Amino acid sequence: MNSITASWQNLPRQQYLPQHVLGGAMTTSQAEQAPAAMIDRVSSLLGVFDGSRRLTLAQISRRSSLPRSSAHRILQRLVELGWVERHGFEYGLGLRIFELGSLVVRQDGVRRVAVPFMQELHLQTGLTVHLSVLREADILHIERIGGRPDDRECWQIGARQPAQHTAAGRILLAGLAPAARPDTELSAPPTAYGPRSLTELERELDKVRDFGVAVDAHGTVPGFASIAAAIGPIDRASAALSITGPISVLKPERLGGALRGTAAEIWAAATGGRSRNAVRAGAHRAAGAPQRG
Repeated sequence: MNSITASWQNLPRQQYLPQHVLGGAMTTSQAEQAPAAMIDRVSSLLGVFDGSRRLTLAQISRRSSLPRSSAHRILQRLVELGWVERHGFEYGLGLRIFELGSLVVRQDGVRRVAVPFMQELHLQTGLTVHLSVLREADILHIERIGGRPDDRECWQIGARQPAQHTAAGRILLAGLAPAARPDTELSAPPTAYGPRSLTELERELDKVRDFGVAVDAHGTVPGFASIAAAIGPIDRASAALSITGPISVLKPERLGGALRGTAAEIWAAATGGRSRNAVRAGAHRAAGAPQRG
């Protein structure tokens, strides 16, 4: 027996054997903590991806606060499972993520009925139409019709933005009592035109409640504006409809009525189970206008 083997055999068993071998089974606490910790790591890793952006291993490790070796090991397994895709030295979300995401979106009744109304609003205005929901302190875009204003990531389906710095976010925040709003620190606005204090934000929300629409001019990208309306009563709305475009053509006083009307039609269709034609027919009957064939 050589000296290395002899030294290894003389070590106390707990120095080189895992806990479940030393004492039989792991304790209940240890058994519960191990998978929970791994889930937390996977969640931290997947959370660094933003829309279609691809990241290097170093970027993922830094943003997720995971050691590089741990991030690499988890990424390898996620690639095998289809949750993540590798492109050279970069990683991006895989098709499996989008498959599951599309299932969630298809189960959303508001989104399902909203699409034809959004398409018509886009054709009427020539502007980009978004359907968005509040997720914690962010606004999440779950549907988009139209390729404008441009391909910036902040306006893509699945993109998240701080709610207080968007028209869609402010219309939904305005309907919440202060105690019911998500806990958040007011982050710096992307441009010089967004609210920079809680006092300024409260003033913006008061305007939203007075006018029934939220307006954001230059707040996300200089030169562009958005207006948003709640789908349903503002104090019970779970989704917002918004239109975005160049500030030179997006006039809230001209488009606000059409936006609110479309949001009301989506709400009626979602809650009453009526089709777009049925909603439109009811609106024409109520107004005494002739019905379209």
